[in-house]
Amino acid sequence: MLTALVIPVLVIFAGHHVQTETKLDLYSDDEKVGYGTYKETVGHKGQRTSEFRMWSKPDADTKISVHQLKVIDAQGFPIREEEAVVEIDGKKRKDYSITVNYDSAGRAHVVVQKDKTKSKEQIFLPIPGLSKADASDLWFTKTNPLPGTTVSSTLFDIENLVWRRVQTTYDGKRWISVGGRQVEANQIRDVRDGTARIVYLDDRGQPLLMKKGPNRTEKHF
Repeated sequence: MLTALVIPVLVIFAGHHVQTETKLDLYSDDEKVGYGTYKETVGHKGQRTSEFRMWSKPDADTKISVHQLKVIDAQGFPIREEEAVVEIDGKKRKDYSITVNYDSAGRAHVVVQKDKTKSKEQIFLPIPGLSKADASDLWFTKTNPLPGTTVSSTLFDIENLVWRRVQTTYDGKRWISVGGRQVEANQIRDVRDGTARIVYLDDRGQPLLMKKGPNRTEKHF
């Protein structure tokens, strides 16, 4: 399922300097199940937008497309976040979207739309005592962390509509295999409410390899 491959690495779009767009291949175990792109944009006020687009292979029985977008300010505080999923099975089409706007207090204002029906806005309060700015969102695009650097924050989980405690650590450089070649990558260890995952980024903060259970996302060379 493509939605299982949506792994937030971080998002940024405003409309000025457009950074490199990375093409992606999506796998479930050893089977290629789809394609995607990841793009970052920096606005003139330092706002950063990151954008994931993913879609299933044309010959898939059920066709799915996923679009994720996240906007943060120059310090890493969240401004807006969106996720939209379209699923087509024969003549049946399902549309699902979530929009999150963050106010000055960091509260998440959430509206969910299923097909053409919108929910009433819900407000989710962040976990007290934790930063709502994730400094790791700026790694390799604005700042260069030293190996062993760890940051703690609270992030809103848009898919499950809950705030999570997050600890992110830069482990340093690692050699990995991506797309049949060996590349040097920055290894990021991310622990969310006790669940760990590993993400590999290049020196511009673009994704090289992301894993989630049997699913993985690889850069397409």
